[in-house]
Amino acid sequence: MEHARRAAIPQARPSFPYRSRLLRAVALLAMVAVANLVPASAGYADPGQGDRGLEKKLDRLGRQAESLTERYNGQRVALADARRSARAAAEGLEKQERELATLRSEVGAAAAAQYMTSGLGPEVTMLTSDDPQTVLDQAAFSRHLGAQQTARLREFVQAQARYEQMRAAAKQRAAKTRGILDDLEKKKAKIEKLTSEIEARLGPTQPVVVDLPNVSIEGKGKAAEAVRQALSQLGKPYQWGGAGPDSYDCSGLMMWAYRNVGISLPHYTGAQYGAGPKVPRDQLQPGDILFFYPDLGHNGMYMGNGKMVHAPRTGKNVEVVDLAPYYWANFVGAVRVVS
Repeated sequence: MEHARRAAIPQARPSFPYRSRLLRAVALLAMVAVANLVPASAGYADPGQGDRGLEKKLDRLGRQAESLTERYNGQRVALADARRSARAAAEGLEKQERELATLRSEVGAAAAAQYMTSGLGPEVTMLTSDDPQTVLDQAAFSRHLGAQQTARLREFVQAQARYEQMRAAAKQRAAKTRGILDDLEKKKAKIEKLTSEIEARLGPTQPVVVDLPNVSIEGKGKAAEAVRQALSQLGKPYQWGGAGPDSYDCSGLMMWAYRNVGISLPHYTGAQYGAGPKVPRDQLQPGDILFFYPDLGHNGMYMGNGKMVHAPRTGKNVEVVDLAPYYWANFVGAVRVVS
């Protein structure tokens, strides 16, 4: 029997240069707040600086930034859906416009012919009426035109009504898209404000890399391989909106790991929570996605033995942590992406 593959976590994580003022600022957060955020197996040592009041303040700011990040991701998913819907509405409207133009031309030609032979006819009455459907429904109108022409005119009236409905729907979808874009900009500004506040409160502290425990993932299949993919990103920095390959937020890491085993996930914790059946805590398996906080503001991937790999939050790197006690205390559910 072939032995199950094992993927060992490196003993120490490589450091990565931060590429922007935002990353430099949030990297400093972990140095002061780490003692209250994660268990002792996290990837940064507590520098022991600052008073507890400052630590609590930074912890609160970091949690707000993380929650906003996932709400931002959710709005990005909604924006993509709204844009697809708006494009479909616009395409349908164009098709309906072409159909309506053809019918209008035919009805207009019939009205012109009627005028040349008998003066103004009911076709003109219908076309100029504020309520063409009512005119069309009149018995005298139908008797004058005959069944075939009446049917064609009825088709025109129905096409015109569909056109007006589709035009209103397209306008509504376009407005929804603009609203989502505006909300995205507001959330982005709030996140940047939070990270700027963190930067203003801290000095030039440097992170300290510590050794991680030696663990392995046994098993085959896509779920186990997704865990190995996530572990391959250890040490890469958290960045809100990040989806690899250089940086990640929490849902971005889950999306990247599963995409590399052929499974597509949305970049949003709320949507990932619906990506598979819910799993009780006592039945967790490696590869299950764990969710935390009532707003689903954070997630990570279960490794087995009470550990998970995740992109923790602003100012930290992809790491392995013990779920007890902090994360279990904030656990709200789990999803199995691969049955």
